[in-house]
Amino acid sequence: MPGPPALPKHLTVQSTAHLENVHRYIDTHWAETVRESRDDTPNEISLPCPHTVPSTDPTMWLFFYWDVYFTNLGLLRSGEIAQAQNNADNILSLIDRFGYSPNMTTRIALNRTQIPPSAMVCRDVFAHTQDRVWLARALPILAREYAFWMTLRLAPNGLNRAYSHADPTTVDAFGEVIGARLKDLPTEPIARMRYLHHKLAECEVWDFTPRFDQRCTDFNPVDTNAALYLFEATLADLHDVLDQSADAAAWRQRAADRRLLVDRFLWDEVQGFYFDYDWANGRRGPVVSAAAWLALWSGLCSEAQAARMVANLPLLERAHGLITCQEGSNTSVNTYQWDAPNAWPPMQAVAIMGLARYGYHTEAQRLAQKYVDTCARNFATTGQLWEKYNGITGALDVADEYKMPPFLGWTAGVFLYAREVLATGSKA
Repeated sequence: MPGPPALPKHLTVQSTAHLENVHRYIDTHWAETVRESRDDTPNEISLPCPHTVPSTDPTMWLFFYWDVYFTNLGLLRSGEIAQAQNNADNILSLIDRFGYSPNMTTRIALNRTQIPPSAMVCRDVFAHTQDRVWLARALPILAREYAFWMTLRLAPNGLNRAYSHADPTTVDAFGEVIGARLKDLPTEPIARMRYLHHKLAECEVWDFTPRFDQRCTDFNPVDTNAALYLFEATLADLHDVLDQSADAAAWRQRAADRRLLVDRFLWDEVQGFYFDYDWANGRRGPVVSAAAWLALWSGLCSEAQAARMVANLPLLERAHGLITCQEGSNTSVNTYQWDAPNAWPPMQAVAIMGLARYGYHTEAQRLAQKYVDTCARNFATTGQLWEKYNGITGALDVADEYKMPPFLGWTAGVFLYAREVLATGSKA
């Protein structure tokens, strides 16, 4: 198998000065991404604390669930501990109120959640505050979210799936909002409703992606189940912190049980890679995607499996980062943003973390270098950080489903994390 793609000769590694410019910009612009939503409105869900939004664009005022994990990577490294804890407290308040966190704080999103980072967000905040009283309050709330996943998002094979509990009126309204992005939306009413229900479920994972063949609820997503494994392992560790050994053991057993199921259904021993599993048809999906790297991020895989994954880095690693899905994965008429050639910051982060976790520091640093260089190079020409980049060209010629917003919180957070990896030998 060929080695990793080299940086094209005309694109040099960015200077320390260029990287410092980006770092300085992030540190001085966090405040522009903080909003308040203290009161419920007909459209918006209230939050008890100031919340971080994805972009400096004033039209983006909502709180997005899984974004927060990656945004907090930056807030904590910028010393914005109070705001990172605000974000954690907002997630806890949503779970306490609804039993889960909607994927964003608008009422039309109450039918769905997202890949669940809540336990990891709380773990990271606690590592800075050491507030055991706060942690003791958080753990039962996190257990409520887990109960939601294990009752309303459980597939027959014992692994989790994405879903949506939207009523028909909400599903139909979703089609009106999103229809321009879905060129193969059926017109026949029953087929249209079924299609849109699967697409609503897809919003709990990646919106949108070729991974699920337009049948998202029929799949066990790799990333969802890897995140839930880390959720279980993290709850075990946090109960240990509070000397609650019986609870810790119960969470650890849940994680062990999930690992066996993931090995059975999602791991392909021949290809040495993790795939989403089509439980409805009893087969693995064919799409090679960056979701598989959450298995390393979570600690789910064995050392041998990690080695196979590292050998398969060339499947998705390109000159400027890890692309989202292998080229040619999309067989539909739609354009999907969670697909090639896009390199999304969250996927760079989980891959770097996963590689470092298993001791592949050279590979982790290589991906970190590609990411910070791509951010800095585009910042030098546009004065902005962006939601995603083209992993092949290193530019902003991405596959878009909407106008790409600037200064994404997760772009900034992953930049600060990647710089720390480069400074510390990938042990950040």
